Amino acid sequence: MKLPSTKAALLALVVAAAAPLGCLRPSELQVSRFVDDADEEALRPRFVGIRVIPAEEGPPTPGERLEARLGAFAAAVEDYIERYEPALPPIDFDRSGLSAALSRTIERLEDEAMVSIHVRDLASNETIFDYYGDTPLNPASNLKLVTASAAIDLLGSDYTFATEIRASDDALVLIGAGDPSLTADALDPLIAEIADEVRVSGLEKIIVDDSVFSQRRFGPGYRRDGPGYTYEAISGALSLNFNSVVVTVYPVSGSSRPAVRVEPPSTHVVIENNARIGGSTSRIAVETRAQGDKTVVSVSGRMPARSRPVSIRRRVYDPSRFAAGAVAQRLADLTGTEPLPIEIGEAPADAEVLIVHHSPPLIEIADDLLAYSNNFMAEQLVRTLGYRMTGEPGDWENGLEVLRGYWSALGNDPDALIVENASGLSEVGRVTTSGLVDLIAMADRLQGEGPSLIDALPVAGVEGTMKARLRLSGKRVRAKTGTLDGVSGLSGVITAEDGTPQVAFSILINVKKEGSPLVAKRRREAEDKIVMTVLRYLDEYESRRGFYSFEPLWVYATEREDEEAAEEPEEGGEAPAIEAPTIDAEAGAGDSEGSEGGEEAAGEAAGGGAEGESASLGAIDGRAAEVAGAAAPEPAADAPEPAKTQP
Repeated sequence: MKLPSTKAALLALVVAAAAPLGCLRPSELQVSRFVDDADEEALRPRFVGIRVIPAEEGPPTPGERLEARLGAFAAAVEDYIERYEPALPPIDFDRSGLSAALSRTIERLEDEAMVSIHVRDLASNETIFDYYGDTPLNPASNLKLVTASAAIDLLGSDYTFATEIRASDDALVLIGAGDPSLTADALDPLIAEIADEVRVSGLEKIIVDDSVFSQRRFGPGYRRDGPGYTYEAISGALSLNFNSVVVTVYPVSGSSRPAVRVEPPSTHVVIENNARIGGSTSRIAVETRAQGDKTVVSVSGRMPARSRPVSIRRRVYDPSRFAAGAVAQRLADLTGTEPLPIEIGEAPADAEVLIVHHSPPLIEIADDLLAYSNNFMAEQLVRTLGYRMTGEPGDWENGLEVLRGYWSALGNDPDALIVENASGLSEVGRVTTSGLVDLIAMADRLQGEGPSLIDALPVAGVEGTMKARLRLSGKRVRAKTGTLDGVSGLSGVITAEDGTPQVAFSILINVKKEGSPLVAKRRREAEDKIVMTVLRYLDEYESRRGFYSFEPLWVYATEREDEEAAEEPEEGGEAPAIEAPTIDAEAGAGDSEGSEGGEEAAGEAAGGGAEGESASLGAIDGRAAEVAGAAAPEPAADAPEPAKTQP
């Protein structure tokens, strides 16, 4: 063994040798400085011939694993930014004219609200317009952009959730992995296959292994009381139909009580029917509550004998038992046996895999999440991030830590993001518009390497919350809406005719005082006007330089047309409201107009209707109906003013 030639090397040798020999842990070693060369020479012979074996390190802690993964992501982002070169010079249009036009819109808002706007040219990454872009405001559902982007970048756009069905000697075993998209329709053919292949009469129980998530179910800021609104659906590793049921109440000839049907049927759900036949209009109320290990659906009120059926969606209170109960009920129906009892626990080691159900790719899940602003899906994603990035059961504590770390890894100010949950259903959440545009800009740069956040942004005039928005944009706007009581937001991109993103923008409006006349409809109109103004100036510039063959958009889009578009019915064809008082969508009852949240009621849920609950799923079909019906957002108190205020 070659002797160290320097004091520093010898010290390293002492440390390396002492730890494996069991003398001291490296953290406990204290080595004094050598006084002189004689001390060094005296030590040398003691370590001659010793084979130095590195100390064995234990597995990394969840915190260390998260730090390492986010560190690697941050390094990759930093490397990309260093290599990135703007593809084109900044857009050179009439910026003073644009600024003046936007300022006129802002002036009509700022007495009543705090406003933050940031607009950026994506090709050059140069700011086109900024108004308090670094002031954190409540983003409402615009926060879902952070959640979706983190999931896509950290898990991968092609990531899928695998739900396993196994069998042991006496039990059917269901293993959840946090799939936010699993529906009864997707599960039904799997259960039918089990009924054909497994001797169900020999089974004694269904075991649910939901250990990849913690046992916490309610997202931070979610209320446990109330009638069971689905915008506050609870979260679980094994979840079905967005942890909600559709309760349909309908009259039956000759009966004094209406009938009640719950979809999907589950042994976990118990019906309590106190409704009566009578009266001239339907006054049906549906609530759900936890009672032991069951969810009780309580129906009350009156319904005329010739009334149309009334359907209302409500949340359940135990995701694992609800999903397993649906499996138990369906198996019993198919095999003519009694439903199997449910147990929660770890999967037996000897259980053999029967079926593995894979969800759609994450990019498709993110598309549904953003299009219909589904709160449940957002919370499922953040808990999955917590689980996958730390190795610990997914929870909001580790999941939100991942969100904050992701935000910082993108180079954003950590203080510019305050998160209570993953959906934005919060009075305390804060984010900056410049930070949201940073997020969108990075997604645009990375788009060539695979699907990104840009691909998941809803297209104006097409579906979800954007279906009734910005219809005059020619589908050249992709954006995420957000509405709470007194809070509105719109963030996304303006594209060229070929769909290439040109400009990223973010607009947040927070009303200063409760009872302000600046209701949701007026806030949305202001947001749309800001985006259309940017689009018109952009097109005017492109037209002047000969890029477009048509006249600029602002020549033929008149104010009257804008007003007519804003007055069109939201999410066309939705059934009339059936509950009283009206409960508006991702907004609430605090604003003076009944239309507060109307866009979010039909958009934030598309099946939610003007009440923010699923009055009927007849106006939409298939997967969109399922995602949308469960996405009805929240009535919430006015958000408190941010820490930073504007003059």
